Amino acid sequence: MLWYLLIALAPIAAVVYIVWTHRKRAAARVAASSRRFEQILGASSQRVAAPVAPALTPVSPGASAARVSTAPVAAGGAPLSYLRKERLLDPQHALLFRMLASGLPEYEVFVHVSLAAVIEIPLAVQGREREQRLRALAQNVVDCLVCSKEMEVIAAVDLEAGATADSRIKSEYLKAARVRYVRINAAALPAATEVRKLLLDETG
Repeated sequence: MLWYLLIALAPIAAVVYIVWTHRKRAAARVAASSRRFEQILGASSQRVAAPVAPALTPVSPGASAARVSTAPVAAGGAPLSYLRKERLLDPQHALLFRMLASGLPEYEVFVHVSLAAVIEIPLAVQGREREQRLRALAQNVVDCLVCSKEMEVIAAVDLEAGATADSRIKSEYLKAARVRYVRINAAALPAATEVRKLLLDETG
């Protein structure tokens, strides 16, 4: 009787042994994989944590400090791509603007205006020539532009002591477009009462 019982239990024991062996091998493989992962992760962490020595640029004893200064950085530590100007106008150009605004209260005065906003290219001019003309106009800027309340262009004004290459180019463009162009010496700004005569051919 016992012999028959052992024979009947043998298949069950074999199945249990096979399952136990399989689970043991699987656990061993998982443990080995975990150890390997930890080794790889530890090596990666060490590589990341290792400080990288900055490249050194040789500087001569007489080198200017400006040449070796670093770029401004934002609060987060990233370099700033752009910087806000402290003032839109320097003192001389601000004085020119106030002079025009006070002398021509019924007009509008704008600063730093590109000629591309003032002059139009005839429709007959197309293609590459039109692009070149538009680019040339965009590259030339007047210090102040005087307009009527209806935004009609009245005069363009530059703060210059004498004619320069840039002012001559702007003069040609504005003359062709029939826009009055006035150059004013910063050292001899006219009185507010003289502005109308200077820009509008009117008496004070």
